[in-house]
Amino acid sequence: MADDWKQVFERNRMVPPHSQTVRLAVESRFTQSHGFQLTLNRVTYQSESDIHYFVTYQLRATLFDRNHQHFFGKTWKSSPQTIKNNKITFNEVLYVHTSLTLPSTLLVLELVSLSPRPDCSHQALGRGFTVLELFTNRPDTPAADGERRLNLHHGSPRALLHPLIKDAVDCKNTLFILSIYQVYSL
Repeated sequence: MADDWKQVFERNRMVPPHSQTVRLAVESRFTQSHGFQLTLNRVTYQSESDIHYFVTYQLRATLFDRNHQHFFGKTWKSSPQTIKNNKITFNEVLYVHTSLTLPSTLLVLELVSLSPRPDCSHQALGRGFTVLELFTNRPDTPAADGERRLNLHHGSPRALLHPLIKDAVDCKNTLFILSIYQVYSL
């Protein structure tokens, strides 16, 4: 056997979008392919008490369908970084591409801490997340273009899967600020 099961699994981990979302996008003609370029700069801690200097940190990005509460696509992972002076510097460019240009299509960004395990693997723990609306249904409002700073809410984006959370995440406990210097439509 040329590939072991782990390599096959890693190569084929993409989760397809919800079938009703695909049908709605086709019926509404929201299937023109669209790409974005995000420049992810740094994460700044707001609270000194929650900092862990012995772990590394990673940003992850995944597409999310707000209407069907469904993550889809492949999760992008940044290279692991350490914290210095309450800041984690990433300076990475992320390219996101989707043919589902519905207003319910969101990009979820998550900050994860990676703690080393005895077997040389890492345990990932969600430290905070934010949601970026890529498309709007308002013609006067451009897509997510521009420079911005986003608040990361405490916890994991799995909270978006809770049946009572349909709209924006109402988290009052902001621990981090993610600086995204550029978001451009391609």
